[in-house]
Amino acid sequence: MNARSCARAAALRIIVPLLTSWPALALIGCRSMDANSPSTARVPELVVPFTPATIHVDGKLDEPLYQAPPLVERFVIAGQPDKRPPATRAWLFWQPQRLIFAFECEDAEIVAAPPSGNKHDVDAQDRVELFLWSGQPEDTYYCLEVGALGALHDYAARFYRRFDDTWSLPGLQYAVSRTPHGYCVEGTIPRAALQQMGFRLEPGARWRLGLFRAEFTARDRPGEPTWITWVNAQTPQPDFHVAASFGACKLAAEK
Repeated sequence: MNARSCARAAALRIIVPLLTSWPALALIGCRSMDANSPSTARVPELVVPFTPATIHVDGKLDEPLYQAPPLVERFVIAGQPDKRPPATRAWLFWQPQRLIFAFECEDAEIVAAPPSGNKHDVDAQDRVELFLWSGQPEDTYYCLEVGALGALHDYAARFYRRFDDTWSLPGLQYAVSRTPHGYCVEGTIPRAALQQMGFRLEPGARWRLGLFRAEFTARDRPGEPTWITWVNAQTPQPDFHVAASFGACKLAAEK
Protein backbone atom coordinates (compact mmCIF):
# COMPACT_ATOMS: atom_id res chain seq x y z
CA MET A 1 0.00 0.00 0.00
CA ASN A 2 1.51 3.34 -1.04
CA ALA A 3 1.56 6.46 1.09
CA ARG A 4 -1.60 7.87 -0.56
CA SER A 5 -3.48 4.60 0.06
CA CYS A 6 -2.35 4.54 3.66
CA ALA A 7 -3.60 8.09 4.17
CA ARG A 8 -6.96 7.27 2.58
CA ALA A 9 -7.36 4.20 4.77
CA ALA A 10 -6.54 6.18 7.87
CA ALA A 11 -9.09 8.83 6.95
CA LEU A 12 -11.78 6.20 6.42
CA ARG A 13 -11.05 4.69 9.82
CA ILE A 14 -11.91 8.10 11.31
CA ILE A 15 -14.84 9.14 9.08
CA VAL A 16 -16.81 5.87 8.95
CA PRO A 17 -17.42 5.63 12.72
CA LEU A 18 -18.52 9.25 12.74
CA LEU A 19 -20.97 8.67 9.90
CA THR A 20 -22.46 5.57 11.49
CA SER A 21 -22.90 7.34 14.82
CA TRP A 22 -24.47 10.50 13.34
CA PRO A 23 -28.12 9.28 13.29
CA ALA A 24 -27.95 8.52 17.02
CA LEU A 25 -26.51 11.94 17.72
CA ALA A 26 -29.29 13.59 15.71
CA LEU A 27 -31.93 11.55 17.52
CA ILE A 28 -30.62 12.62 20.90
CA GLY A 29 -30.42 16.24 19.85
CA CYS A 30 -33.97 16.35 18.45
CA ARG A 31 -35.73 13.93 20.76
CA SER A 32 -39.04 15.19 22.19
CA MET A 33 -39.84 14.43 25.80
CA ASP A 34 -42.72 12.11 26.69
CA ALA A 35 -45.79 14.22 27.45
CA ASN A 36 -46.04 12.52 30.85
CA SER A 37 -42.58 13.73 31.83
CA PRO A 38 -41.44 17.29 32.52
CA SER A 39 -39.80 18.72 29.42
CA THR A 40 -36.64 20.78 29.32
CA ALA A 41 -38.01 22.55 26.24
CA ARG A 42 -38.93 26.20 26.53
CA VAL A 43 -42.45 26.69 27.88
CA PRO A 44 -44.54 29.86 27.72
CA GLU A 45 -44.16 31.97 30.83
CA LEU A 46 -46.52 34.54 32.33
CA VAL A 47 -45.39 37.38 34.56
CA VAL A 48 -47.97 37.62 37.34
CA PRO A 49 -48.35 41.26 38.42
CA PHE A 50 -48.38 42.43 42.01
CA THR A 51 -51.44 44.42 43.09
CA PRO A 52 -52.14 46.34 46.30
CA ALA A 53 -55.85 46.47 45.41
CA THR A 54 -58.58 45.29 47.72
CA ILE A 55 -61.13 42.97 46.15
CA HIS A 56 -64.42 41.50 47.22
CA VAL A 57 -64.62 37.89 46.08
CA ASP A 58 -68.06 37.85 44.49
CA GLY A 59 -67.33 36.62 40.96
CA LYS A 60 -68.40 39.90 39.36
CA LEU A 61 -64.95 41.17 38.26
CA ASP A 62 -66.03 44.79 38.62
CA GLU A 63 -62.98 46.02 40.57
CA PRO A 64 -60.55 48.35 38.77
CA LEU A 65 -57.76 45.75 38.63
CA TYR A 66 -59.80 43.75 36.10
CA GLN A 67 -59.65 46.70 33.71
CA ALA A 68 -56.06 45.63 33.07
CA PRO A 69 -55.65 43.35 30.06
CA PRO A 70 -56.09 39.69 31.02
CA LEU A 71 -52.91 37.74 31.54
CA VAL A 72 -54.16 35.13 29.08
CA GLU A 73 -56.86 35.48 26.45
CA ARG A 74 -55.39 33.33 23.71
CA PHE A 75 -56.79 29.91 24.52
CA VAL A 76 -56.99 27.02 22.06
CA ILE A 77 -59.00 23.85 21.73
CA ALA A 78 -56.75 20.97 22.80
CA GLY A 79 -55.82 18.92 19.76
CA GLN A 80 -57.57 21.37 17.42
CA PRO A 81 -55.54 24.61 17.62
CA ASP A 82 -56.93 25.86 14.30
CA LYS A 83 -60.51 25.72 15.58
CA ARG A 84 -61.70 28.84 17.39
CA PRO A 85 -62.89 28.27 20.99
CA PRO A 86 -65.44 30.40 22.82
CA ALA A 87 -63.76 33.47 24.31
CA THR A 88 -61.94 32.90 27.60
CA ARG A 89 -60.00 35.49 29.57
CA ALA A 90 -57.90 34.79 32.67
CA TRP A 91 -56.29 37.10 35.22
CA LEU A 92 -53.77 36.35 37.96
CA PHE A 93 -52.42 38.76 40.57
CA TRP A 94 -50.41 38.29 43.72
CA GLN A 95 -50.22 39.99 47.09
CA PRO A 96 -48.06 39.17 50.10
CA GLN A 97 -50.90 37.20 51.66
CA ARG A 98 -52.69 35.63 48.69
CA LEU A 99 -52.88 34.71 45.03
CA ILE A 100 -55.85 36.11 43.09
CA PHE A 101 -57.30 34.34 40.05
CA ALA A 102 -60.25 35.08 37.80
CA PHE A 103 -61.79 33.78 34.58
CA GLU A 104 -64.36 35.32 32.26
CA CYS A 105 -65.99 32.79 29.93
CA GLU A 106 -68.24 33.22 26.94
CA ASP A 107 -70.82 30.45 27.10
CA ALA A 108 -74.13 30.52 25.22
CA GLU A 109 -75.40 27.34 26.87
CA ILE A 110 -74.56 26.77 30.54
CA VAL A 111 -74.39 23.08 31.46
CA ALA A 112 -73.86 23.10 35.22
CA ALA A 113 -75.47 22.65 38.63
CA PRO A 114 -75.02 24.24 42.07
CA PRO A 115 -72.66 22.63 44.60
CA SER A 116 -73.90 19.24 45.77
CA GLY A 117 -71.22 18.09 48.21
CA ASN A 118 -69.99 15.48 45.71
CA LYS A 119 -66.75 16.67 44.14
CA HIS A 120 -67.18 14.56 41.03
CA ASP A 121 -70.51 16.15 40.11
CA VAL A 122 -68.49 18.93 38.47
CA ASP A 123 -66.92 16.43 36.05
CA ALA A 124 -69.84 16.73 33.62
CA GLN A 125 -70.24 20.50 33.99
CA ASP A 126 -68.95 23.63 32.27
CA ARG A 127 -65.98 24.71 34.34
CA VAL A 128 -62.62 26.44 34.57
CA GLU A 129 -59.51 24.75 35.93
CA LEU A 130 -56.38 26.06 37.62
CA PHE A 131 -53.45 23.68 38.23
CA LEU A 132 -50.29 24.53 40.20
CA TRP A 133 -47.08 22.48 40.11
CA SER A 134 -43.45 22.96 41.13
CA GLY A 135 -42.10 21.54 37.87
CA GLN A 136 -40.28 18.70 39.61
CA PRO A 137 -41.38 15.33 38.20
CA GLU A 138 -41.76 13.67 41.60
CA ASP A 139 -43.78 16.51 43.15
CA THR A 140 -47.52 16.67 43.68
CA TYR A 141 -49.52 19.11 41.59
CA TYR A 142 -52.70 20.74 42.83
CA CYS A 143 -55.95 21.19 40.95
CA LEU A 144 -59.00 23.43 41.25
CA GLU A 145 -62.00 22.86 39.00
CA VAL A 146 -64.83 25.34 39.46
CA GLY A 147 -68.17 24.81 37.75
CA ALA A 148 -70.19 27.55 36.08
CA LEU A 149 -72.72 27.49 38.94
CA GLY A 150 -70.22 27.11 41.77
CA ALA A 151 -69.58 23.36 42.11
CA LEU A 152 -65.99 22.65 43.16
CA HIS A 153 -63.59 19.76 42.65
CA ASP A 154 -60.25 20.35 44.39
CA TYR A 155 -57.70 17.55 44.56
CA ALA A 156 -54.01 16.70 44.52
CA ALA A 157 -52.33 14.50 41.91
CA ARG A 158 -49.07 12.97 40.76
CA PHE A 159 -47.97 11.89 37.32
CA TYR A 160 -49.50 9.98 35.81
CA ARG A 161 -53.17 10.44 36.87
CA ARG A 162 -52.68 9.38 40.47
CA PHE A 163 -55.45 11.45 42.05
CA ASP A 164 -56.08 12.22 45.71
CA ASP A 165 -59.66 13.46 46.15
CA THR A 166 -59.26 13.59 49.92
CA TRP A 167 -57.18 16.77 49.55
CA SER A 168 -58.95 20.10 49.83
CA LEU A 169 -57.42 23.54 49.51
CA PRO A 170 -57.48 25.19 52.97
CA GLY A 171 -58.65 28.80 53.04
CA LEU A 172 -59.81 28.89 49.43
CA GLN A 173 -62.31 31.66 48.68
CA TYR A 174 -64.17 31.69 45.39
CA ALA A 175 -67.39 32.87 43.80
CA VAL A 176 -69.15 32.52 40.45
CA SER A 177 -71.51 34.93 38.70
CA ARG A 178 -73.60 34.71 35.56
CA THR A 179 -73.11 37.32 32.85
CA PRO A 180 -75.16 38.17 29.75
CA HIS A 181 -72.70 36.14 27.69
CA GLY A 182 -71.62 33.36 30.05
CA TYR A 183 -70.07 33.29 33.51
CA CYS A 184 -67.17 34.54 35.63
CA VAL A 185 -65.13 32.81 38.34
CA GLU A 186 -63.09 34.69 40.94
CA GLY A 187 -61.03 33.34 43.81
CA THR A 188 -58.10 33.72 46.19
CA ILE A 189 -55.62 31.22 47.61
CA PRO A 190 -54.03 32.24 50.94
CA ARG A 191 -50.29 32.40 51.53
CA ALA A 192 -50.36 29.68 54.19
CA ALA A 193 -51.97 27.20 51.81
CA LEU A 194 -49.50 28.02 49.04
CA GLN A 195 -46.61 27.47 51.45
CA GLN A 196 -48.04 24.09 52.44
CA MET A 197 -48.11 23.18 48.75
CA GLY A 198 -44.50 24.32 48.35
CA PHE A 199 -45.04 27.61 46.50
CA ARG A 200 -43.28 30.81 47.53
CA LEU A 201 -45.31 34.01 47.40
CA GLU A 202 -42.54 36.52 46.76
CA PRO A 203 -41.02 38.47 43.85
CA GLY A 204 -39.23 36.26 41.36
CA ALA A 205 -40.85 33.02 42.50
CA ARG A 206 -41.50 30.64 39.61
CA TRP A 207 -44.09 27.88 39.33
CA ARG A 208 -45.61 25.75 36.63
CA LEU A 209 -49.19 26.63 35.83
CA GLY A 210 -52.14 25.10 33.99
CA LEU A 211 -55.14 27.16 32.83
CA PHE A 212 -57.97 25.12 31.34
CA ARG A 213 -61.67 25.02 30.61
CA ALA A 214 -64.25 22.32 29.86
CA GLU A 215 -67.13 23.47 27.66
CA PHE A 216 -70.18 21.22 27.38
CA THR A 217 -73.38 21.46 25.42
CA ALA A 218 -76.61 19.64 26.18
CA ARG A 219 -75.93 17.43 23.17
CA ASP A 220 -72.56 16.19 24.47
CA ARG A 221 -72.28 12.69 25.79
CA PRO A 222 -70.96 12.61 29.37
CA GLY A 223 -67.24 13.30 29.55
CA GLU A 224 -66.95 14.62 26.00
CA PRO A 225 -66.77 18.42 26.21
CA THR A 226 -64.67 20.79 24.17
CA TRP A 227 -61.37 20.94 26.06
CA ILE A 228 -59.87 24.43 26.08
CA THR A 229 -56.32 25.19 27.18
CA TRP A 230 -53.68 27.89 27.38
CA VAL A 231 -50.88 25.46 26.45
CA ASN A 232 -51.59 22.81 23.83
CA ALA A 233 -49.76 19.62 24.85
CA GLN A 234 -50.33 18.03 21.41
CA THR A 235 -51.18 14.66 22.91
CA PRO A 236 -53.15 12.16 20.76
CA GLN A 237 -56.22 12.88 22.91
CA PRO A 238 -56.82 16.00 25.03
CA ASP A 239 -55.12 15.46 28.39
CA PHE A 240 -54.41 18.15 30.96
CA HIS A 241 -52.70 15.73 33.35
CA VAL A 242 -49.39 15.70 31.52
CA ALA A 243 -46.39 17.94 32.09
CA ALA A 244 -46.63 19.35 28.57
CA SER A 245 -49.99 20.95 29.41
CA PHE A 246 -48.37 23.25 31.98
CA GLY A 247 -46.92 26.63 31.20
CA ALA A 248 -44.90 28.67 33.69
CA CYS A 249 -45.36 31.81 35.72
CA LYS A 250 -43.09 34.25 37.52
CA LEU A 251 -44.20 36.66 40.23
CA ALA A 252 -43.36 40.26 39.34
CA ALA A 253 -41.68 42.74 41.67
CA GLU A 254 -43.83 44.62 44.17
CA LYS A 255 -44.68 48.19 43.21
